Amino acid sequence: MSWTVLSLLVGCPNPAELPMPVDQPKPRVPHALVVQGVPVPVGDAQRSVVASTSGTLDGQPFSFGFQPIARTGDVIGGQVFGARASRSGADLGLCEGLDYTGIWPSGAGLSMITHFECQPAAMYMTALSQGADGALSPTETRRVDASAIEGGNYFCAGSETIWDSHLAAEEYEGDVRKLLPDGTLSDNFEDYNDMAHWWDGDLAKGHPWLYGWMVEVPSAGPAVRRWAMGRFSHEIGVVMPDDRTVYLTDDTANASGSFLFQADTPRDLSAGTLYAAKWEGAGDEYTVSWVSLGHVTDAEVESAVAKRPSFTDLFDVAEPTGTTCPAGLSFVRVNWGPECLAVRPGMEAVASRVEARRVASLRGATTEFIKTEGIAFSRDRGQLFVAMTRIDKGVTAGDPTWDLGGRDDLRVPKNVCGAVWALDVGKGAPGGPGGDFVAKHARILVQGKPEGEVCADDGLANPDNLAWITGTGTLAIAEDSSLHVNDALWFYDIGKQQLTRVLTAPVGAEVSGLRWTPGVGPYAYLSVSVQHPFSDGGARTPEELHSTGGVLGPFPSGAGPAR
Repeated sequence: MSWTVLSLLVGCPNPAELPMPVDQPKPRVPHALVVQGVPVPVGDAQRSVVASTSGTLDGQPFSFGFQPIARTGDVIGGQVFGARASRSGADLGLCEGLDYTGIWPSGAGLSMITHFECQPAAMYMTALSQGADGALSPTETRRVDASAIEGGNYFCAGSETIWDSHLAAEEYEGDVRKLLPDGTLSDNFEDYNDMAHWWDGDLAKGHPWLYGWMVEVPSAGPAVRRWAMGRFSHEIGVVMPDDRTVYLTDDTANASGSFLFQADTPRDLSAGTLYAAKWEGAGDEYTVSWVSLGHVTDAEVESAVAKRPSFTDLFDVAEPTGTTCPAGLSFVRVNWGPECLAVRPGMEAVASRVEARRVASLRGATTEFIKTEGIAFSRDRGQLFVAMTRIDKGVTAGDPTWDLGGRDDLRVPKNVCGAVWALDVGKGAPGGPGGDFVAKHARILVQGKPEGEVCADDGLANPDNLAWITGTGTLAIAEDSSLHVNDALWFYDIGKQQLTRVLTAPVGAEVSGLRWTPGVGPYAYLSVSVQHPFSDGGARTPEELHSTGGVLGPFPSGAGPAR
């Protein structure tokens, strides 16, 4: 086992750190956190979750490790954690896709909010007690009422706002062009047709345009869709410190976008302007600008969707000949494939939200990303961090399998192990989003190291969720990969450009659900989910198949404020 000094908590500039944008503050010298790295598991006996168990902060020793809080199927306060139900209340069984886990000190007390990534999805709020030693224990749990959002589809990652609400991301939106009269999709994309279970078997009562949104959940109150923020395959939405700028990643297999929403009023996400990113450059460095998709309110979009317009009510559409389109239509490249489109007059506002990715491509934004995943923000550094699971397909130049023609903005050298990008933020330019938190420049921060058909053990494999340890130089990076035998959770010291493996998951499991929560009494925690363990079929007992939500910690609560 190796001991590694990680840059944590607060401090002054380190000359080895990456350059800072000129209009942002310099980072301070971090306190010294020394943790014991976790080795690569070897043999069946090491398949269980392993975490660092000791460390020192400025020379003072402390103990920490992975604390499981709840597993799917646990009975907590008389409720079954992870159970789902239909619109009428019929039992739909457990969901093992436990994705996001967040520790949430709110007006309602200390809670854990958990996403279950299935169709239909589920979300649970679990009350927690905290022991004097920092141990967290569940006292009761409840399923968040999803009736106002028709059940929810694939709740993926999440985040908490400063105004005591939670943002949940719905992943994998269906293609309305494939809609059949019975409400199913002809291609059953990402098993969308399973949403029939929510509708008690009658999916014709639903519609694909009802799913693929950001959902806001107040600490006390019903879940609501944020229609103004746009529909696509949301991975996560993260609010910047101005309480109105929100970065949104689009997690789809190829030809996706990258988005920024700016609310009219801080702490009110019901109205605002949506922007799509335009990347220009080559290799591992790009300038970033923002293309406006226009301003709408939740009410405008909700009213339009309630009328169930058809795709051709919103767009003129034709199939391209190569990259050539009929007069009046433009060639676009999105995850559904190449198309010729034009927004019909008067339909610009609703089209920009229910088909945000298609409209982004029409307006010249970059729609070549592949599975952009977690986001984390460091105010000290003035940088946004974004995980890209893989670098291939549309992200590379001239991939003969995935090059759909048209614009080719992204020309990154192929890396199937993926990368984390750093985006410098600063004051917005005229005509684009305003304020001090607008991304302008992107470069690769750290990437995996391919070794044949897998990824090197001492590097990343398909990064997914991210968390920034506030006031620090350390980024937490979780893996969702089949290119490591055991997925890992890493701490990346930006100043030293050094990775330390701090947790490993059982074979077949992904590590997900990261959120850094300081200031919970005398402690801080990093929320962690271990999702679908032994999905390779190697479980020895039925209980080993259950997903787990928990925390890595407790850490001393000296890591700075919440943001």
